Amino acid sequence: MKIVLPLSKTELHQQSEILLKRYPRRDKIFDELQDIYRREEAGYQGEKQLDYYLNLSDLAGAYSLAGLRLKGDKHYFQIDRMILTQSVCIIIESKNLKGQLLLNEEDQLIQQTSDSQKIYENPYTQVKLQAKQLRQVLNQLGYSDLPVHPLVVFTNKNAILNLGGTPDLIALHRLTFRIDEILNFYQRIQDPKMIQNLAYRLLSKHTVRRENILEKFNLNIYSIRTGVLCSDCERGKMVRVHGTWICEICKKQNQQAHISALSDYAKIVNPLITNKTARYFLEVESRFTVYRIFKDLNLPISGNGNST
Repeated sequence: MKIVLPLSKTELHQQSEILLKRYPRRDKIFDELQDIYRREEAGYQGEKQLDYYLNLSDLAGAYSLAGLRLKGDKHYFQIDRMILTQSVCIIIESKNLKGQLLLNEEDQLIQQTSDSQKIYENPYTQVKLQAKQLRQVLNQLGYSDLPVHPLVVFTNKNAILNLGGTPDLIALHRLTFRIDEILNFYQRIQDPKMIQNLAYRLLSKHTVRRENILEKFNLNIYSIRTGVLCSDCERGKMVRVHGTWICEICKKQNQQAHISALSDYAKIVNPLITNKTARYFLEVESRFTVYRIFKDLNLPISGNGNST
């Protein structure tokens, strides 16, 4: 199986992870950030587990796209995992829910844990809607004869499923066997090169969902913790001394520690930064020091080195 679009963290996942390092723990927003991060991280870890079982399936010549986001007739839709084969396009919705899971008469998914009960839309209904939208895209691309098979996989090993024996609502450990059953059900109708072409045409239509977590919580650069943070002890700030960053707490030295800080800024604030703002964010006084940092990183510089 060839990976065309690898699994990656969403922008919201990355931004919440960064902001947790740079936001006061005592503020009530911190708890909301933590909830977002935990939800995103749980989903990401659940989707990572799909790979092990997919690799055990007979998917030679297939193509994998993770997190593919496409524009439908009216709205965007996102597919957790797409497996393109010569016989069928399998789309997988990954759910990392724990506790007892059951479907009621109203086609709702009920999650019961020791301390709570939550109600969700039936995930199979969700993935069938994605399948419908995907078929419209495939029709536009000239692949109307390629079947689309929706599948829901519950990736949390602490889930107890009571879903009425629905064949396409399965626990993670059954994924390999269900994939094999699906492949055996459909006949090969597509030329290998046609499937390869489709995989890359779909990739070209992929649109990343953009997020702005600062705007979401009505924050700005002055709301967050500045400075170069020590990745070793994860507690102290680092100060620049003779071209090297030194942690104020653990005394760890790192010549390239500013890269992580600038990356944080680019992901949660803006990919463009002025020399003045970089001095503020890195907590460096000299504009020439920042200019040298920009130059050493080979960043595109405009004006007289005041921005990048």
